[in-house]
Amino acid sequence: MIRLFLIVALAVLSAFAKDLTIAPGSYSLDLTKYDFIDTTVNIIQFPKGNEAFTPFFNKMDTLVFENRGQVRIMHVGGSHLQADVISGRIREHMIKEYPGASAGRGFIFPYSAARTNTPSSYASYYKGIWDKNKNVQREISKPLGLLGIAVSTSDPRAEITLMLDKYNSAPIWGETRFRLFGYSDNNDVVPVLRVDSTDIYGVHDTVSQSYVFTSPRPIDTIQIQFRWIDSLKQASIAQFINDSLLQDSIARADSLKADSLKKSSNDTSKVEKAKIPTNVMNLQNAQLQNAQLQNAQPALDSMFQGECDVLDTACLAREEAKNKDTIVNNRCAELAAKKANINYEEGEQDPTNNPDDHCFTEPVAVPDSVKKNARPRFTLTGILSENDAPGIIYTNVGINGAKVHDYFEEVCPQFEKEMEYFKPDLVIFAIGINDANVQRFNDKQFREDYDRLIERFKKVNPNVAFIFETNNDMFRKIKRKKFVQHGNGEVARKSFFMLADKHKAGVWDKFSIMGGLGSMAKWERASLAKKDKVHFNLTGYNLLGDLFYKALIQAYQDHIANLPAQKKQESKPTAQQTTANAKDERGNK
Repeated sequence: MIRLFLIVALAVLSAFAKDLTIAPGSYSLDLTKYDFIDTTVNIIQFPKGNEAFTPFFNKMDTLVFENRGQVRIMHVGGSHLQADVISGRIREHMIKEYPGASAGRGFIFPYSAARTNTPSSYASYYKGIWDKNKNVQREISKPLGLLGIAVSTSDPRAEITLMLDKYNSAPIWGETRFRLFGYSDNNDVVPVLRVDSTDIYGVHDTVSQSYVFTSPRPIDTIQIQFRWIDSLKQASIAQFINDSLLQDSIARADSLKADSLKKSSNDTSKVEKAKIPTNVMNLQNAQLQNAQLQNAQPALDSMFQGECDVLDTACLAREEAKNKDTIVNNRCAELAAKKANINYEEGEQDPTNNPDDHCFTEPVAVPDSVKKNARPRFTLTGILSENDAPGIIYTNVGINGAKVHDYFEEVCPQFEKEMEYFKPDLVIFAIGINDANVQRFNDKQFREDYDRLIERFKKVNPNVAFIFETNNDMFRKIKRKKFVQHGNGEVARKSFFMLADKHKAGVWDKFSIMGGLGSMAKWERASLAKKDKVHFNLTGYNLLGDLFYKALIQAYQDHIANLPAQKKQESKPTAQQTTANAKDERGNK
């Protein structure tokens, strides 16, 4: 079907300027009920021209016209991107409509093990007890990579499962190659991929601190177990933990039952105590047994919602605050005393925008005798999921509350090393909402921070193209349930255009498309945004994804329309090629 679609695409694109409205990727987007949205500026603007996009456009040409190669796109941001709704919508359009091919899901992560929300496009499960480190934490004890997050475990029952097609009406993912970025502290535990009840051991790449797995068949469920070199020790400790959990659950159940009986025996308010009906007693016993069995199982979670909705970042922040680690490092203690913890998702204001708001725990020398008796520990920083098919890989990178400087080398030292295996052709920057959600926004510092981050990408791919996504309009919370317009959105917008001018990048002016200053209130009244007046709801994010995709594809179609006539003609398939391709398609059905 992919080859057939590309043949049709070639036939349509041969018309070029005749009727671009019917080109691949075009679709109907009804915005009549949202008259506050300014669709006239829904374009990718190029302050210095689009010459820097030539390598990206050429790779798209090769894919669209010749069905060869892979195009890699990375969307980087904060909570807007961790939820993966806007980026998920763009990805869906890319792989289903234009040019209709997927070369893999890209970077994925077991976010539930870190007790935060998994991207809405796939499911995340885990077993065992895991510690987390994120680039937005004040105290960071593990070296982070491209995704800005890591989970560590010494639990012998540890396991993660990622289901890529969990929420798709029809399967779209068929991955054959995985690179798991992570390491064992003492080289005494290794990750194992489970496919069809078969253990697949990866090839260990010590340079990149990663394990490369090849699946015998395309799969959309990634199940990773962690095997200790000392398998007997792993089995015995796992059994001890499960037995302890079971005994603990039974003890708690007995205590609960005893308290209930004691309360009942002390109740003299009635002359004759009511008897519990047999059917109710049986139900209570069944519930008790079920609770005991559940408590005996390793921890298992999907998307870690708890009481929170996947897009309710304020609720998720409160959940996370309950699990905040105790600060033990002196540097962290000093920083904590100096500056209160800021909850950006809840609209609280940080009076500074200082990159030096992280502290790093210093490694402590551990005696060999202690190492010998310690449990093996494994740290995971990300998984790159791919296949060898021609197509587009669209990956999202985002952590709730992230600022530009949260992706600096001090915080994410493994950033370039992991990106080397993705090498994006196009990077879409959507970081800035948390940087600007302050009382005094230092726009000069903001641009300098972006300059440093951009250099990290250029080290990996000097020809990478950039698109800046301006901040959405937002309101500033000054009191409980009281908000005022936040003028920093306009200041940040100007900074994004200055950055685009300097780095020959494109700009998608989301701020102006929304309707400018104060427009977030209109989006909220139209049931497109959340009450925090910073984030959007599912409908709003999907709408933004539709608008961005339309703007990006229009930019590419403009490139096609301006191709030299000779190149256009060379790009057309001959009748013989079309017939051969059609036969090949029939033969491969």
